[in-house]
Amino acid sequence: MGAMHSPDVFEQDPLVASFIPEDRRALVRYLWAYLSTGEIEEPPQLHTAHKQIRIDERREPIGQVSWKWSELTGKYAGCPFWSTEALRVVIGLDARWPGRPLKRVCERVSKGYFLESIQHEHVFPRDEWIARLQALVKSAAVPSEPELEALLDRYCIGCVVTRTQHDEAAGRLGTPDNPWLRYRETSICLVPNPAWTEPHLSWIRAAGLLEPR
Repeated sequence: MGAMHSPDVFEQDPLVASFIPEDRRALVRYLWAYLSTGEIEEPPQLHTAHKQIRIDERREPIGQVSWKWSELTGKYAGCPFWSTEALRVVIGLDARWPGRPLKRVCERVSKGYFLESIQHEHVFPRDEWIARLQALVKSAAVPSEPELEALLDRYCIGCVVTRTQHDEAAGRLGTPDNPWLRYRETSICLVPNPAWTEPHLSWIRAAGLLEPR
């Protein structure tokens, strides 16, 4: 199993990491303002180009924020949650392309050019997240900014899985009490990461996702 921890897919870009607290605050304020008023404000400028929020009829604020939140540390390299199978795919291609930056290897293998590819999967389905939050718009039940931040940390998380595993999870309903239970009856087994927060570690253990499949 030792080889499964190389390359270090959890390592964050230092520059990106330095901006995460500021970007988190900006996203929380933006989402809170929308929930409180129902009006779409000018989105905040985040610190990396690929994370910018775009506004049109297909990209409402609730779903957009969930995407950007789950990718704050990295869509692939830097994401704190990886399946063992997704890591095996990346290790295999990393060995074929020595010296190529890990971020580029991950982007390449995500494009579907190979027998297997990887995908940034939303553990709690985005459509369910959007529906839950949309029901609160302009209501007395709008969460405070600290409460909203906690909800984002609980539900707007991404996990890098293979395309096959993504298809396995497709159509499975969200599990609000423990978002990770949605993966319980799939082939997904997670690579342990000491940086996981205690709630997610407990939920992952309860879902049995650290046990070999």
